[in-house]
Amino acid sequence: MDDAGWSELKTLTEGVTLGLGEQSEPSPGNTVPVFGVADIAVARGALEKAGVKFDGPTETIEGMVSTATFYDPDGNALMLAQDLSK
Repeated sequence: MDDAGWSELKTLTEGVTLGLGEQSEPSPGNTVPVFGVADIAVARGALEKAGVKFDGPTETIEGMVSTATFYDPDGNALMLAQDLSK
């Protein structure tokens, strides 16, 4: 997905894909684990109900993906992603 600066690598493990996103300027610590979910609104709602803090609204690239970045208790970034291409 050149326009989005995104590449995916399939692994030999069923359901596990490695995604690589392009960054305009490299900076330390910008590795973000991404969890694929079937319904991002439901997953986000459950995490918010548990007090998890998100970094802004869910972002959507129509026909591709919806993503939402959130933080663990130590301030490490993680992300939810819903595949919209199917």
